[in-house]
Formats: sequence, structure tokens, C-alpha cells
Amino acid sequence: MAGGKGAEFLTRGALATASLVPPAVLGARFWSSVHRHPVVSLLLFLVYAALLAGVAFLAKVYGKVADRWVERAADAVDRRLQWRVSRFERDYRAYVLSHHRFIDLKGLATRGDYTPGLEEVFVDVSLMPRSAHQVARESLAGADGGAFPARRSVRDFLGGPEGTALAVIGFPGTGKTTMLKHLALGLARESGRRGRRDLPVLLFLRDHAEAITANPAITLPQIIGASLGRLTGDQPPGWFSGQLQQGRCTVLLDGLDEVAREEHRREVSRWVERQIEGYETNDFVLTSRPQGYQGAPVNRARVLQIRRFTGEQIGRFVHGWYRAIERLSTGADDAAVADRAHEGAEDLLNRLRARTVLYDLAANPLLLTMIANVHRYRGALPGSRAELYGEICEVLLWRRQEAKGGTAAAADELGGAKKEVVLRELAFVMMADRMRDIRGEYASDVLRPLLFRVSSAMSSQEFLDTIVISGLLVERERGLYAFAHLTLQEHLAALHIQHRRLVDHLVAQVDDDWWRETTLLYAAREDPAPVVEACLASGTVRALALAYDCAAEATEFAPEVARRLEALREESLGGPVGSARRRLMTAITVMRELRQTVRLGETTLVCARPVTREIYRLFTEERDRPGAPGLTDGGADDIAVGATQTEAGEFVDWVNSLAPDGDAYRLPLDEEAADGAFDLVAGVARHTVWCADTSNGSLSLWVPEGTHHPWVVPARETTGPWLGHGPGDEEVLTRGNAALAAVLGVPSGTVRGSDLSSPDVRARLQAADLAQAGFPERADTAARIAALLHLMAEPGGGSLLTLRAPTFAERVAPLLDHSLDTGYPGDVTDLATLATLYADKVGVLPPSAPEWAAPALDTLLERITDWSRALTDRPRSLDPADGPYARLAALTVAAVAERLLDDWRVAFGYRGIAARFLLLQRRAEGRTTPCETIVLVRA
Repeated sequence: MAGGKGAEFLTRGALATASLVPPAVLGARFWSSVHRHPVVSLLLFLVYAALLAGVAFLAKVYGKVADRWVERAADAVDRRLQWRVSRFERDYRAYVLSHHRFIDLKGLATRGDYTPGLEEVFVDVSLMPRSAHQVARESLAGADGGAFPARRSVRDFLGGPEGTALAVIGFPGTGKTTMLKHLALGLARESGRRGRRDLPVLLFLRDHAEAITANPAITLPQIIGASLGRLTGDQPPGWFSGQLQQGRCTVLLDGLDEVAREEHRREVSRWVERQIEGYETNDFVLTSRPQGYQGAPVNRARVLQIRRFTGEQIGRFVHGWYRAIERLSTGADDAAVADRAHEGAEDLLNRLRARTVLYDLAANPLLLTMIANVHRYRGALPGSRAELYGEICEVLLWRRQEAKGGTAAAADELGGAKKEVVLRELAFVMMADRMRDIRGEYASDVLRPLLFRVSSAMSSQEFLDTIVISGLLVERERGLYAFAHLTLQEHLAALHIQHRRLVDHLVAQVDDDWWRETTLLYAAREDPAPVVEACLASGTVRALALAYDCAAEATEFAPEVARRLEALREESLGGPVGSARRRLMTAITVMRELRQTVRLGETTLVCARPVTREIYRLFTEERDRPGAPGLTDGGADDIAVGATQTEAGEFVDWVNSLAPDGDAYRLPLDEEAADGAFDLVAGVARHTVWCADTSNGSLSLWVPEGTHHPWVVPARETTGPWLGHGPGDEEVLTRGNAALAAVLGVPSGTVRGSDLSSPDVRARLQAADLAQAGFPERADTAARIAALLHLMAEPGGGSLLTLRAPTFAERVAPLLDHSLDTGYPGDVTDLATLATLYADKVGVLPPSAPEWAAPALDTLLERITDWSRALTDRPRSLDPADGPYARLAALTVAAVAERLLDDWRVAFGYRGIAARFLLLQRRAEGRTTPCETIVLVRA
């Protein structure tokens, strides 16, 4: 301020001088004028004095303003210098990395001694645009995407030229908080990228709701400053405000729904809107459960829904989880640890595949984490799935909220155990009324006496709202409620039946599929003997299947009832084929095998494993079909492999003839087989699957990535000059030449004489009559093959009829050559259809061809078609000795089509037929392993 005072003194001196000196000088100089006009002179002096006064005022203003601007400029320079030399940004990024590095396991009833790093197990959830009210109607697992097949990460919606505001909506456990933490970790590592919003700010709104509602004018930088933990006080003045003004931040606001009171939630929502408007060059991501967001939406935000995990994502998470846990528990990272982790992960995935409902629940990341924990530390899957469902209910009702730092329950609020008691009876009432959804008015009528019984002052609506917030109930539309998953409703109903001794209700429902899962969950906790005896008394397929499933689920089961069940099975399956009792037990066995399914999307259920050899053996016995290696031999639980297209279609018809409802199963579509969840069908990664084509009603093979098509022969897998060349081919050609020599009247012993020049042979060949040869079929086929090859071979170089290998083979090799990949042309997969199709496409030989050529070609075409039809009906009937004849006949026709008819399409078709003959020959010889399987889909 000393400088300011000095400037003020100089200014005053200058003004005093200006007010005295100029008037005195001018007055002396122009005294005569002043004397003559005193009034004018006085007025001029007063104007001059006023001007000086104005200048003096402006000088004072300037001085004050200059001081202030100087101070501000100094502060700005000082602040910039502090930011530059400060290590705060580096320390802050390190704080974010350390603070959010581990996955959150708080609230899980089963926890191990080790917590894996978030990035070791993180599987990015995907998002899709969706309104909040649509999300509220989804199941606990979340949506599958529907019309949005492309899976998009949160990063795909951020980082545009202008700031973005997103509201990410999802049910409890769908990975909202984990997604934000992972995004914060990634951004914390991306410092120094100009033009990027790479500074993460992760705030948990439940921690700041009180401050916001108490002071709505509080700013975002102030809230950030209050969340810095150990860095509080280290922040240079105005640092976060500066970063926000520069548009460097991605602000992550977690848990709007966790603000308890609705009026407070709306106030926080309005505060968020103001921050987005005030710092609009930054990106904002807000998360909430759908019910919490519906009553307090952020107007400027784009709403996105978290999609459910796919089968591929479930597999990645489980493998990542086990790798991380094994590394932490052993302190090593070698091949043995990797093998043990892989073994544990595959065991869990196999158990998930065996339990449809567990797989469906596993699409929710929180529930999948719980399942992985239980499997890793209890080894309790699948036998204790009832216990797992109980743990899920506990976590949703109270454990997770308590672990997140929720306040203690108020005096009039129910504890977790009492909430469960009330929900058990609600679930039972809904099951008894066959309700998936319940109107709020009816639910209130049910709940009111229950709440009174557990001494709660809560109203029915308050209770419903509390359970909706927990995620165990969803409000599908206004006033319409449902359990987040039907399995949870069935689980709670089973608990109610167990605790209230209501097993007679299950006894009366053994023929009702609606109660099946509830009955099985009851059987997992109590002796199901009364239910099984009711099933035996009913005697229907549905009831007997339930009896055997109850026996499999039971941890306690009356021995005499168990013996009756086993005796019934052995007696029935040992009876005559076609008898009513045997067919009944066959239907029970098949239906039980097909019960376990994997969900594709929201509506499609595919059987959890391909058809087994036990089931296929029952099919062949009923249809009086011969058994076959790979289909009916081996263990009962082995996958049946090698079924043909025709057999696959007949098998589906047979299964539907056994199903109580008829037409209950079908083959999958190609697009269903390509679904990521289809990978969870046990064994399909190593096998091909018969699929239906709805456009033309035909079947085709779906081939998983990395698996070779069983009916395509790559050239690298063949040896010799043509497809499948081997000793059998040389025998066919030798026999054909010998037969042809006999037709031409050439002694077979003088094969290299000078009288057997090529022109002579060709002249005799032109006049030959192969129709009168009278050879057996194999020799006749070989002769026609040899004759047509002679017709097309280039002349010169000795006798074409030489029997000494490899002269003739070398001469005809260019005719029989094949392309890199030889298989079925187009989409045709039926050998008989393919042969018939291309036989009709073979054109007329040119006029220069001898008279015998057309009949010889027609005979080969007929025999190829006959072989194809026989092998389509009986694909395992090929005599390996016939294989070379059939294949060389097809290759010869292909050569005729290419060389004489100039029709490469027909040539390609017959090479495909030759490839099919080769593969059937290899299978007949046991040189290749079939891989075609049948997987059924619930229609």
C-alpha cells in the first residue's frame, strides 16, 4: 500500500500545480482581456477548475482500479505458479489409483481372506439408450439389448467435442459403482493429454447429500475439496475450480438413489443440474437405480441402461476372478497357479451351465461375485443353491446397504430378518394366486396384517418402497410390483412352506409345473418323501419327473421311498420296447435330461448341454435304428456325436412326441448359436451343432470359431496329386485300365509294346462299346472312369493304358486336381439333394466325343446319385473299399464338366460330392472323429 500512497501524493501535487500555475500564467499574459471581461474570465476559470476536478476524480478511480487489478493479476500469476510447481495433480491421481484399486466385497455374507484388484477381474459392462421407466420394468439381471446388438462402453459416450451428461441406470449389483471406479482408474493414468477430460472426480452422493441439502449454493469445487481424504489441505487455492473452468474433468457422481429421502434426492438432482450448467465443458456421469432416478431426474442428462452380462462376459469374469484369488492366496504367478485357477473357473462355469436359474442370475455382476465367492470358499454349488438364494436375499435386503455406510435402522423400521418373514408370506400368496405381478392395493391388503404381526409401524406402501429400493422387488409400472426374479419368489415361498409346515400344499400340486421349482427348493431343505409319494400315486410323466428331481435335490430322503423310485426306473426301462410303461419312463428320463437350460436373451431357453448318448440310445431303440460309434456307445453322459441332418430332424420329432405338451423343442437358429451365451452350453466349443433355417426349412451345421467344418476338406490335409489320393485310387485306376484293355482287345500282358502307341489306343477307344463289356459293377465303374480320363488326357508319351504306376496317375492328375478348400457348394448340406441337383445340371457332350462317352458319363452320374441317396439314409453304411470308386467317379465327372462342358459350377459341385465321399470313407475307416451334435431349444 506504500506504493499506492506515494502515487496518491504525486497525483495531488500535480493537480495543485495544474490548478494554480496555468491560470496565473494565462492571467498575467492576457491581463488586459481579463480586466475588460472579468465575468467571462471567471466563468472560464470555473470551467477549468471543474475539468481539473473531473480529472482528479478519474485519477483517483484509476488508482483504485489499478491497485485492484494489479493485486488480482499478482494473485493469478501466483496461483498459476503454485499450480505449476505444485505436485498436487500427481498426488491426486495417485490417491485415486490407490483409493479405488480393489473390488468392493463389503456386504457379502461369504468373503474370503483376499480381495482381488478391480482391474484384475473387471469386465466392462455395456450400455444402451433407454428411458428410466423402461428400465424399472426389467428383471434383476438387466436387459439383453434387444434392438441394440452392439455392446458399447461408457467411454463410447464420453469425450466428444462438447461436454456430455449421462445418467446410467441399473438395478442393484449391475456394476454401476464398479464401472465408475474403473473409469476413474483409467482416467487417472491418462495425465498430460491435451484436449482430453482426463481428470477423474469420483463422488459418492450419499456422503454429500447432507451438505448439499443444508446449503444448495455449495459449489462442486467445495464438495470435491471435502472428499479429498488425506489430501485435504494440500490442494493449491482454486485448483479444482480452475480445472473445471478449463473443461479438464470427468465428474462421476455415484448413487443418486442412495440419498434416502425423496425430497433430498430431488434437491441433490437440482444441484447436479446446476453444476452441469456451470461447468458444461466437462463430462458428467451420474448413476442411480431406476426407482431413485424416476422421482428425481436430471433434465440435461442422457439416460443409459446397463445391460446384463453375456455368457462370454460371465466366463471372462470367472476366469479373471480365479486367477486373481489364486495369485493372492499363493503369492505366486506360475503355470501351476494358472492351471489351478483355470480348473476352478471351469468347474464353476460347468455348475452354472447345469443350473439355468443360476446362469440367469449370474448375468448380474454382484450376484455373479457372490456365486464365485460361495463356490471358491464353500464349494457349495450346485448342491446348496437354496442357501445361495438365501444369501442373495440377505444381501439385497440389508447387508449391502449396511456395508455401504447406511444409517442405523430407525425405531419404526424393520430389521432384515423381519423383512424376510413378511416377504416369505407375500411370495407364498403370489404363488398360490399364480401371480408374477401384484397390484399395490392387493399387496397392501396382504402386508398390513403381516406388518402388524411383526410389530412394525411402517405402512404397507412404505414397506413396498423400501423393498423396491433394495432391488428385491421391482415396480414394473406404477402400482404394479414383482419380485426381481421369479426364482427369488419361489425361494421365499418355499421357506414359508417349510417354516409354516404347509407341505400338503405341495403334495396337492405335483402335476402343476408352476410349483415345480418351489417344490425342489423345499426338497433341498426338508425330506420330500410326502411329495414323492404323491408323485408315485399320480403316475404322470410330469409328476414322476418331479419325483426323481426331488430325490436328486434332497439332502434328507426316506430310504424306503428312494428304493421304490429306483426299482420303478429299472423295471420300466427293462421292459419291452414300445410298451406303455417303458415309454413313460423314457419320457421321464428325456424330460429330466432336458430340464436344465441356458437363457439366450429374454425369451429363449436352450438346453444346457447337447444330447447325451443315453438319450440317443433310447431314440435308436424306440425307432429300431442300429447303434453307431459316437452316438450310442460309451458312457451315458457322453455327448452323442455324428448324427446326420435327417437323424437330427427325426430326433426332434421323437422328443416332441414324448413331451407332455407336444412340440416343446426345436433345433437352434444360426443367430441363436452365434449368441455369446450359447458358449455356455457344455461342449459346444468343441463340436458343431445342427441348426434350423427358418427361410427354407432345411438344416445346416453351425461351426464354432476355431473348429473345423466336418464336411470341408482343406487341401493341406490331403496328399498326392488329387483329393484323397492313396493306394486305393491306384487300385481303381489299374483295374479300370485292365478292364478297358480287355474291351479294346489289347492283351494285358503286353502293356509297353511298340504296337500300343497312343494313336492306336485312341482309335480303338473311339470305336469301343463299353455297354457290352459285362463287367461286375466295381470293374465296370473303374473302366468307365478310365475311359473318360483317357478321352481327356493329352496324347503323347507312350501308352495311356500302361499299368505301371505312376505313369497313368501322373497323366490324369491335372484332370483330378482340386482347389484349396473342397466342401459343399452353397448352403446345401444333404448329399442326396446335392447329387440330384448337379446331375440335372450336367450338359450334353460335344459332337466330337465318341458314342460311348455319353452313356459312360450317364452311368457314372446314376451311380453317384445312388451312392449319395444310400449314404444320406445310412451314412455309416459305406464300405471303405467302395470309397475310392465313388470319389474317383465324382472327380471324373468334375473333370468332364470342366474340360469338355466348360461348366466350372458343375465341376465345383462334383468336387464337393467327392469331398463328402472322402470324409465318409475316412469315418468308415476310423480315421476321423465325428463332431456333429444335437442341441435343443425350448419352443
